Amino acid sequence: MIDDALAAVRRMWDAGLAHRDLKPANVMVRGGRVILIDVAFATVRPTPWRQAVDLTNMMLTLALRSSAERVYQRALAFFEPDDIAEALAASRSVTIPAQLRQRLRDDGRDLLAGFRALAPERPPIAIQLWSIRRIALTLGAAASIAVAIALVALNLRTAGLL
Repeated sequence: MIDDALAAVRRMWDAGLAHRDLKPANVMVRGGRVILIDVAFATVRPTPWRQAVDLTNMMLTLALRSSAERVYQRALAFFEPDDIAEALAASRSVTIPAQLRQRLRDDGRDLLAGFRALAPERPPIAIQLWSIRRIALTLGAAASIAVAIALVALNLRTAGLL
């Protein structure tokens, strides 16, 4: 089943898809086959970061019923070590669904650290990078909204509606 689940993630990567909500409740086994359900948040042409998060969440889900070592070794059949390392570098608590985070806490093992110890070392990937350009665009958008509201209020006041 580990191979089947990892193959599903590989097929999503190859098809340019991301599930975006991989957790134990969304991984079903039927007739000995893994089926991913609840694709309401799925994305077509996701960013590599989004696909990386899917891989980590699947690996964590599988390790809950196995071990980080076993899942990592099986993942190498479907993904390059650098892909796995990048996926692990992109994941932190906010990228892990709440149900999976709770199951990881209940399990007691630090599976994410276990995976990171097995993979090539990578610095953490920032979730949100703020730049001068991004800050300027945000401030510009806020100023535009303020001007639009002021113009609407002025027009309403001129028309005697305010």
